[in-house]
Amino acid sequence: MAAMATSDVGPGAPLSSIITTVRDSLTAFTKGKHQAGGKPEEGHPQITDLVITQLKPSTPRQAPNSQASDDKDGHEKPPLHLLALPVELLHSILRHLDFVSILKLRKTCHFLHALASPPQLRILFGRQAMTDLLLQHCKTCFVHHTDGSNLLFCSDEDDGWPLASRCFDCALVAKDERLKIGKKVKLGNEEVVQICRWCGRPIRSDESVAGPGDPHSVGNNRRDGRPFHKGQCYRSYNNSLLFFFLLGWLQLMIAITGAALSWRYWRGAVMVFAPSVTSFLLLWVVMGFLFFRGSRKRAYRYTLLLELAILGCWIPPVYYISMQIVSHPEREVDTAMQAALALFGLNLVFRLFNVIGNMVILCSTPDLTPRKRPNAGWFKRIIYKLMLWSVAWTYPPSVEHRLSPD
Repeated sequence: MAAMATSDVGPGAPLSSIITTVRDSLTAFTKGKHQAGGKPEEGHPQITDLVITQLKPSTPRQAPNSQASDDKDGHEKPPLHLLALPVELLHSILRHLDFVSILKLRKTCHFLHALASPPQLRILFGRQAMTDLLLQHCKTCFVHHTDGSNLLFCSDEDDGWPLASRCFDCALVAKDERLKIGKKVKLGNEEVVQICRWCGRPIRSDESVAGPGDPHSVGNNRRDGRPFHKGQCYRSYNNSLLFFFLLGWLQLMIAITGAALSWRYWRGAVMVFAPSVTSFLLLWVVMGFLFFRGSRKRAYRYTLLLELAILGCWIPPVYYISMQIVSHPEREVDTAMQAALALFGLNLVFRLFNVIGNMVILCSTPDLTPRKRPNAGWFKRIIYKLMLWSVAWTYPPSVEHRLSPD
């Protein structure tokens, strides 16, 4: 710029010529024409690049340590991401993934989708290893089960083989026909097991309850083990048996006390004495059915008829004593009449619950496991809970019986 000013502007040049010369010199300097040939001087950055960078905010700004990423030869280092790895390392990574992870990896980009294609996986894993890997996954939720103990076994005839296994939760949601009470099912580890009568899930060998004859037995056969899981299911079933035992003694004591009161105070009243004695006799017949009932001769329908008869026998005494109290309001109600009315009413309520329970047992015979399904709604859970309580009230050992006798 000094050279140009010396050649074009003299000492006596006007002020306008000096301003024009300085303006042209600054314009040429900003365009990079620092020398006469128009080439930028070495060792100085081009100002136009800096200006453009500052004028374009959308252009990514260069990191301060970007020069550290270059090696001594001036070449840039390769990017550090998964696709920059050699194909051999990617194949080694694929060998350590399960089926779900491989499916997710194939959805990331086109390169990994082609790298993990079914033909490539068969070559990478081998036919048998690939088949075993598919058999260890649930075909609905794609959850990986290494040992196969939480999967149902599938054979060559199954639809969609080899990816045809189902886990217990998905099988319950799909209402798989293999998970039926009284049947045996084959698991993914080729173990044949029973179905739990309380929750409807298969009983694995480490979850079965030993039978009473062999305390060390852990088999799943009916003569060796109980058809319940040895954890919460078996405890709940034992609690229902204890509840039934205590309730049975309570009902027996109330029935005996009611019959004794009718014999003592209302021997002359036919509507009280005759029905109470008849119900007392029928009660012992029902007790005989409960004690001597087997797995084949169950006689649920006869028990239902007897309970209906006992329920009908307790209606006349309750009606007679209630009418005595209503028709003579001026007379003071004695303690015997109050106790008899309370006991007769309890007998009536208990027999009504027994009738409902026998109807549930006779109709459902009883499969109450749908309450444990993962997709069961609140209404279905409440209904099956009430049915379960009615069975526990009436005869909980019916849960262990087969759905149909021989």
